[in-house]
Amino acid sequence: MTLLSLASRQIWPQVLAVLELKPHRAVLFHSAEESESRGPAERLKELFQTTNLMPGGVRLVEAPHDDFGKLMQAMAAVAEAELLDGANCRFNLTGGNKLMAMAAAEWSRLNGVSCFYLERDLRNFPFLPVGSDLQPQPGFSLNPHLARDLDPLALLRCQLQAAEIVGEGERLTLSDTGQTLNESSLRLDLLRGNAPDPRAWLNRRSSVPLPDGRAGDDLELLTAAVILHLGVPMVQRGIRLKSGAGRGHWQDEGELDLVFNWCGKLWVVDCKHRRTAESRIGQLRRRLESTGPLDPEMGGLLEQITNELRDKELKPLKEDLLNTAEVGGLLGKAVAVRVTPLPAEAGAFALSRGLSVILRNDLCDGWRALLHPNQPASLESLRALATARTRAG
Repeated sequence: MTLLSLASRQIWPQVLAVLELKPHRAVLFHSAEESESRGPAERLKELFQTTNLMPGGVRLVEAPHDDFGKLMQAMAAVAEAELLDGANCRFNLTGGNKLMAMAAAEWSRLNGVSCFYLERDLRNFPFLPVGSDLQPQPGFSLNPHLARDLDPLALLRCQLQAAEIVGEGERLTLSDTGQTLNESSLRLDLLRGNAPDPRAWLNRRSSVPLPDGRAGDDLELLTAAVILHLGVPMVQRGIRLKSGAGRGHWQDEGELDLVFNWCGKLWVVDCKHRRTAESRIGQLRRRLESTGPLDPEMGGLLEQITNELRDKELKPLKEDLLNTAEVGGLLGKAVAVRVTPLPAEAGAFALSRGLSVILRNDLCDGWRALLHPNQPASLESLRALATARTRAG
């Protein structure tokens, strides 16, 4: 079978359709617009070929995005050259702009070719040719783990637009010791404020080893261990990016702490172990108070410095959260992991961008709720929470 499709910035409708239908080859129609259509089509072709998902290859066909008649002609020309009809092809209507989707549906109707549309919630809506009409068929949900075994780094390469991966980081999987990780014990440790060293739980593979001893390493590795324990097959850590869109030189864009593929989404996780302005000034206050009571002027000055530090930290914090949400993509999921709660303004900003926030002492239950949203809280989880609260009291 040949799958006809309309390329656009969102890669998941293409990837999931290929995994569901298992076509022998594909034809991707794209416009001349580089960032919205041509570029994604080229990256999709590379993904399908490097992952061996398309044994018969991928053909790219440029078509206008703003001329209905010429769109129909381009589709007809491909069908004639490839000898395609209702018996050996299907059309994925999900990508492209609305005019392209309308042209694809009309071409399918006129030529007796079945077609389908994929919604963001993994629901497939098929249409079958009946006489001279396209009739909707009962929709169904795709298996959320169709893409489970796809390399998250390959998916990230396909999704990124102006960015280039200049450092692949390291691939993390569970070690033999990690396979026996005791979630109840870990949950209790985290609730008590103890963070165990997760290194023995992980296999770490990389072509260029990441430097050890960096700030935040422990939080990243611990978060990855929990994610892997909950069923994710692999996590990519420490991916470095550069961007050169519209510039004459390359500019550093930053690092993605954790990236993984789960449930038909690319997940991007930002882990930061930063001390708040209150904790830093609080330490200074205690040092000063150890030599004697503070006078009102000194107390007011410390309060002023606390407010200035908090305001100064908000801008880069918001930028950090925004970058994480953008890399995740429209069909992706962005998560921030922190040791202490975000400031109220930053928390509201994260919520407005659909970015989930998980605290270190809630890693197990927080990630379980995100990765397995339909799974009720375990009895072990409730017991651990009750035990920790009783001991704290």
